[in-house]
Amino acid sequence: MKVLILNRFKLARVDYRQWAHPSDELYLITSCDSVSADETARKSELAGFAHTEVVDDYADSALPEYLAHQLHSEHSFGRLLAMSEFDLLRAGRLRDSWTVPGQSEAEALLFRDKIRMKGALAESGVRITAYRAVDDVTDLLLAVRELGFPLVVKPRLGAASVGVTFLENHTDLDTFLTRNPLSVGDAPAHLMAESFVSHELFHIDGIVDAGEVKICWPSEQTTSCLEIAQGAVCLSTFLDADDPRLPALQDMTVRAVKALGIEETALFHAEIFGSPDGFVFNEVGCRVGGAKIRDQLEYGFDVDPIEWFARAYLGNPRHRALHPEPVRQTGYALVPPRPGVVESLGEVELPASIRLFESKISPGDVLERSTSSTSAMASFVSVGAAQADVVRDLNSAVAALSSALIIQEPSTEADR
Repeated sequence: MKVLILNRFKLARVDYRQWAHPSDELYLITSCDSVSADETARKSELAGFAHTEVVDDYADSALPEYLAHQLHSEHSFGRLLAMSEFDLLRAGRLRDSWTVPGQSEAEALLFRDKIRMKGALAESGVRITAYRAVDDVTDLLLAVRELGFPLVVKPRLGAASVGVTFLENHTDLDTFLTRNPLSVGDAPAHLMAESFVSHELFHIDGIVDAGEVKICWPSEQTTSCLEIAQGAVCLSTFLDADDPRLPALQDMTVRAVKALGIEETALFHAEIFGSPDGFVFNEVGCRVGGAKIRDQLEYGFDVDPIEWFARAYLGNPRHRALHPEPVRQTGYALVPPRPGVVESLGEVELPASIRLFESKISPGDVLERSTSSTSAMASFVSVGAAQADVVRDLNSAVAALSSALIIQEPSTEADR
């Protein structure tokens, strides 16, 4: 069978050639950011495909979808594999156009468009925050009147807290509208406003196999997405199996996934708020979570979710049971960049439980504030016997990095 793959992951970590059925013929359209800069590594990553296209500005370009149609007219693909959140809608459009199995555009839109999602969840009785679509200034003023302050305004199809704004009062509203015209001419803004909930944040990650939720495990995040985007360290760890909050979080997530009609074979990443008066469902995506969630699932459940899904969709699964509970406790920490110039980075002395340490900085690098909740200058993944152990060791790792790192901060407040 001929298979087209739309890819945004680093090719060094996604070996589609090994995951596909041996008889499949693979065609690849990939982001230039996914390919190694080293020429030898690049050749190795692109070898073995029947055809490859490397696209600049992949996320915002129409070219991947256009190239896909051109290649399909020549090769008539039987499958289209796409796992990045930002490829789901165009993959759905392509499948609809070609009559190829997999998630359709309408099905993907329920998970990408937060207004459609929340409407479907509300109809199914899943508790959500009060919300309103915002396409212009009038919509936003009506949201203020109906929902009151504080409000969160965010893109309907966004991710990783990019473009999220917290409005606490009319002063914030005035500032927001001064900087953001909301719409240009008659073009809608495609935003939404929702009541702000003072909360704990949980993300719940899982796998659906043959229509049954096989893995559905919550993690507790120590800081909100807004706080992370403003510079706080993101630390997230699995709940322990005896945590009393576990059953309610799992039940709410399964009800939400079923309400949105997730595919027979799927990955999901959900977010739930723990508010003073109970759990409130935020949103769910039909894909693996960002940050270090892929690594967390791999260390915690002994399964790479991306490999699992690719093999399952392409008809070349590994026949082994999925563990319903973690085989080991895991968690991760993301250290966001802070403005300044990196002067030096010494040796980082880490606890023995740290399984992964990635640093994206070197002396001389100029750092700016993070632009999303998943932006990080360094990250860690740890394992342990219990959640408290993992939290302790991740905090130790972050402290060790701080001790080894010297950043010359901007000289004026305006540059910070």
